[in-house]
Amino acid sequence: MSHSTDNDVWCEPFGREFGRLRATLDLHPAARTPSATFEAAASTARSVAEDCLPLGIGIVMHLYPLCASRCVPLPWWSQVNLQRHQLLHSIDRGSLILANAGSERAAGAHVPVTLTRTSDGIRVDGTYDYVSLAHVADIVLFCAPLAGSACTLFCAADLRGQPVRIGSSKFDGRMRLSDTASITFENHRVPRGRFLMLPSESALQCMAHYQRSWFQLLLGESYLARIERLRQQWKLSCPVEQLASLNELALLRDYSLRLLNQAASPGAIESLSRVTAAMKLRISWHAQSTAAALCHLDAESASELSFLRRQPTSDDRIIRSIAA
Repeated sequence: MSHSTDNDVWCEPFGREFGRLRATLDLHPAARTPSATFEAAASTARSVAEDCLPLGIGIVMHLYPLCASRCVPLPWWSQVNLQRHQLLHSIDRGSLILANAGSERAAGAHVPVTLTRTSDGIRVDGTYDYVSLAHVADIVLFCAPLAGSACTLFCAADLRGQPVRIGSSKFDGRMRLSDTASITFENHRVPRGRFLMLPSESALQCMAHYQRSWFQLLLGESYLARIERLRQQWKLSCPVEQLASLNELALLRDYSLRLLNQAASPGAIESLSRVTAAMKLRISWHAQSTAAALCHLDAESASELSFLRRQPTSDDRIIRSIAA
């Protein structure tokens, strides 16, 4: 499939083969604690990414919003917690695949979509440029401002049964297996019960940091699994400095999992965000080092590893944050 030049021809076999994955992988992990849920999700991500990193990245794009939605601490009797449980019940019952829109790649360039209140819910119009698993996802999650108000809404839009235009793949070669494309909404309706109003800007930022932490943790697991497989396959050496760095990453990982379990504590999500960003940067350096060693042995794998430095949050942004 990675060598097909026709986007429409490529989509059909990809959708069929991804459907088989739904029956063989644990794509809806749930456990008693956030850390245990993470371990289950990480096991799935690693099992795919060690053989095919782009597909592993696509799987992460489903797992991280699902796990974040499942584990984010919310007041037990609140309306938002009730809506969360209803949405998760629908996802688990139908084994639905999630996509997450609103990548920071387009941040600041324009308002990707507009939301307009209607008598039966919300109307959505506009385009998200980068959405992974675009052709196989059942629901896309995103936040956007409501027109004519100062409010921001969190929406879970159904990608099946309503008009949605999906663009061509954003990548070539094997990277195409992340199934990343644009999604355009035109007069798309999100019914009541599938959106909620975020109470404040701080709540929006808190949820964004929490989601991003899950993303960076699971993405890091995927890259480390692929790096280890490539090192074994090509018998690459591991200098003592890298061994020390991997040991430090393991310690940071343990600390992150404790923070996941303590996310309701004051300052825990902010700390989790900083720690996972530091981990992402360190793993990116490992990926770049491995890519340099592979450039004449396996150019395609080396190219795939190089994507991590640009993936949210980009290495440059993390370094600027540290410097500040």
